[in-house]
Amino acid sequence: MEKRFELNASSEVLSPFRKELRQILSHAGWKKKTTEEILLAVDEALTNIIRHAYQGGPGKMTVSVVAADDRIEIVLEDWGKKFDPTQVPPPELPRQKPGGLGVHFIRTIMDEMIYEGQGSGGNRLRLIKRKNKI
Repeated sequence: MEKRFELNASSEVLSPFRKELRQILSHAGWKKKTTEEILLAVDEALTNIIRHAYQGGPGKMTVSVVAADDRIEIVLEDWGKKFDPTQVPPPELPRQKPGGLGVHFIRTIMDEMIYEGQGSGGNRLRLIKRKNKI
């Protein structure tokens, strides 16, 4: 199963998108706990795009979801400020101030986080979760 979403870079789109992604994950046979973890990871990545790539301004994001029998791959693309989350160092825990754990959550939840810059502009982030890791 494959589905592509085109979203405005705005926090208002996150809740309806989560609802659709939850249905895709449920239909693909993911356990509830793992579904919620994947939703958290994707939500953190999209929030980072909105806040950092577009700095709260207008922009577009695309999300492609490919659900296979053994894994799910979610590809997020934007055309905002370049940012490679794979280069973010692990946080010091416990945190002295709130926030700053989004990339840590994504890294912890997903099996793979692959950043692919898009030439002259934009970002492409591939998030992969395998079912054998449930």
